Amino acid sequence: MADLYANYGELAAAEREGVTYSRTSVAPVGATWAAIAIHGGGIEGGSGEMAREVSAAGARMAYYEFSGLKSSNNTSLHVTSTNFDEPMAMAMVTGVRRCLSFHGYVGSGVPETAIGGLDTEMVARLTASLGRAGFLVTNAPSEIGGTDPANICNRTSTGAGVQLEMSRALRNSFFPNGENTKAVRDSGARTETFYRYASAVQAAYLGRGLVAMGSTNVSRYCLLPAPSPNVDFTASVSTDALAAGGSHFLALVARYLDGANMYLARLEFSITQAVILTLRKRVASTETFLVQYTTGLTHAPGRRFHIRLQTAGTTLRGKAWQTDSPEPPAWQLETTDPDLTAAGSVGMRSILSSTSTNTLPVNASWGDFTMVGSPQTFAVTRSVNGVIKAQTAGTDIRLAQPTIAAL
Repeated sequence: MADLYANYGELAAAEREGVTYSRTSVAPVGATWAAIAIHGGGIEGGSGEMAREVSAAGARMAYYEFSGLKSSNNTSLHVTSTNFDEPMAMAMVTGVRRCLSFHGYVGSGVPETAIGGLDTEMVARLTASLGRAGFLVTNAPSEIGGTDPANICNRTSTGAGVQLEMSRALRNSFFPNGENTKAVRDSGARTETFYRYASAVQAAYLGRGLVAMGSTNVSRYCLLPAPSPNVDFTASVSTDALAAGGSHFLALVARYLDGANMYLARLEFSITQAVILTLRKRVASTETFLVQYTTGLTHAPGRRFHIRLQTAGTTLRGKAWQTDSPEPPAWQLETTDPDLTAAGSVGMRSILSSTSTNTLPVNASWGDFTMVGSPQTFAVTRSVNGVIKAQTAGTDIRLAQPTIAAL
């Protein structure tokens, strides 16, 4: 059925904002991604709620929602994606590099996502991430394929975006008892399926992020509350320049209490391109070297290395390897230390040597954060100076309140 309105101008002239529809736009400074729902509220129920959750209500990435507020017949407010030209949405999407556009369609009664859009890399990442989380994903048919350059999801600075068409059965599963009604949506009640879906999308979006090191001898942390003092986790990292004048230091962090107290598995990229792994501790602001392993690997700009850190009681273990090689079967470093016992937080630290003469900023690219032996996966966002904390919700680990959205 043809839309009642050909564009937003026609809709705005005939409808009353705040009564029949609403617009919400939240864009953190420096955001390079957007999550949007142009058919939110009662138009395609569940799409707006998912865009809001994935973006952390605009804290993680830019967030836009056009919502139908009518008591019935909200479909009359539907403006197709290629004609949707609402000014706030257009300004947001054209100002970012990547866009995730959430929609709803009837489907065949099966909970599934029909995915499309011109951002083929992100389509593949989302397909894989949602599949790993147990969701059925199909290639969107042409009529909802999101491949028209005029589609708002593709109006980004790169000319490409992703359109996620969630079937009615899937969207209903986001709400208790399958009740996808205004009352239930507005109540904030959500199912485990809803959060699992959002986390899978976030895992694809947050696969890698940049920490811009714009000054020397300043620590930049991205942290998550640890489930226990005993953790085993990995991450991959690279920097975009050779070390000059002084080393680049990239570390996994465990039992972090504050900037003065933590354990570290630190990878050093030296001015001779050596890659050196050490286990270290900071207690009362004094950093102490514990054990060291020279990996024999060679640093180069963009070359990725994995780090793994395990804490078990008083035992600390670490290993490092080049990402395109198999993980070494044995730990390269092991030691004991009794000083820090609280769970604290886990995460990563990036810092340049005080003697560094690199042209600033040097960017550390972090990604692939995984808790070994756990389905929980988390990833980091680009950071400025300071700490990015995160929170847990149920069995999910999700970043909260990042200062700048990830690339």
